[in-house]
Amino acid sequence: MKKIRQLLILALLLFLAGFFAKAQEPAAERAVVSFSNPAKPGTLEVGLHGGSITVRGYEGKEVIIEARWREKLLTRKETELAEMAEEEKDEEEIAKEKAQAARAKGMKALQVESTGLTVEEEENVISVEVELGKRSVDLTIQVPYSTILKLSNSEGAITVEKVDGEIDVNSSEGPIILTGVAGPILADCSDGEIKAIFSKANPGKPMSLSAMDGDIDITLPADVKASLRIKAEEGKVFTDFDTQLTPSYQKKEEDERKGGGRYRVAFERTSLALINGGGVEIKLNAYEGNIYIRKAK
Repeated sequence: MKKIRQLLILALLLFLAGFFAKAQEPAAERAVVSFSNPAKPGTLEVGLHGGSITVRGYEGKEVIIEARWREKLLTRKETELAEMAEEEKDEEEIAKEKAQAARAKGMKALQVESTGLTVEEEENVISVEVELGKRSVDLTIQVPYSTILKLSNSEGAITVEKVDGEIDVNSSEGPIILTGVAGPILADCSDGEIKAIFSKANPGKPMSLSAMDGDIDITLPADVKASLRIKAEEGKVFTDFDTQLTPSYQKKEEDERKGGGRYRVAFERTSLALINGGGVEIKLNAYEGNIYIRKAK
């Protein structure tokens, strides 16, 4: 009986802890915006400087944006900048901060910050911005399936799920995760992996995925017709498709002599892999990571 009572008390404490933790979470700032011409695919543009961007396709016609402060106060880059600023403070600034700390002694700090979420729509383009602040911001956005995406994040993850439109994503520091996409896709990641699971590969425009310091891991439908141009500087290439790499050279020529400039010709060595006889062109470029090309089960 005593053991049962202890378990009940523990369960109650865990429930209350979860309840209060949830109650203390900052409320999301939310905006619902329509494209001016919903009959055509609209474009979503997002630029973030720390936090995360998550975009999910859904059956609706409106774009639903939620912005929420993250509990983490400072990102790594922001911490480094803050430390540099701390070292550069003069005596007057230090004295002012000490005076402010003394004035606030015995008082509690209240969180009165806002993400500064700003959403604009013009000519079927919705742009999303948040203010630079003390904490990172997590954006969660729902869009119609056919929406065109242009996303960038200087520090943090970018995640896209179930979007059939063109996708252009750039992450300076953080992974890029694409699931249930069709392309065309342009993905560039400086420090982090790129993972893409294609529901299909739309023909037409070529696609390009490039990672400076991280792996590239893509999954393609088993019946896809694709021509892969692959370049792996220091890593290796793995696949379970029945294909063979063929070395190829791409000639790049620049002639600016008419304007007093220079002439330059360079031959870039890549490898070509044809899947099911070839088709949509997909460029994969990894500098320090491996490349994985998977067949969907």
